[in-house]
Amino acid sequence: MKKHLYTVALLLASSAFGAVATEQYPVDKATGLIMAPGWEMVKNQCNACHTSLIIPQNVGSREVWRDTIQWMIDTQGLWDLNETWDPVLDYLETYYNESGIDMKIFRRKPLEAAQMPPLPQKMEIE
Repeated sequence: MKKHLYTVALLLASSAFGAVATEQYPVDKATGLIMAPGWEMVKNQCNACHTSLIIPQNVGSREVWRDTIQWMIDTQGLWDLNETWDPVLDYLETYYNESGIDMKIFRRKPLEAAQMPPLPQKMEIE
């Protein structure tokens, strides 16, 4: 029993420390992005094709972000991110992960992939 109490106390202390250690960053009014390390790279990469205001509306895990960006490369003409893949994914995963949805701002969680309408297919011109 004593061992279990020690484990619980340790977990509570470490989670409390993590909450205190987490920095709060301001949100850039022009882009809607959290101004944390990596935000300017994401702003520059994403704003080349669309407004960055869409980013907070499409949260997900690292894999979801990777698949979304790969879809943009494969179908929308986005260049390969090359050496910027990891910094972009690090930022998106950290600040726009599904667990970080502020339900005071959004009316509901994003739809699951199975609930989304099919994406238009690129037509081959003959």
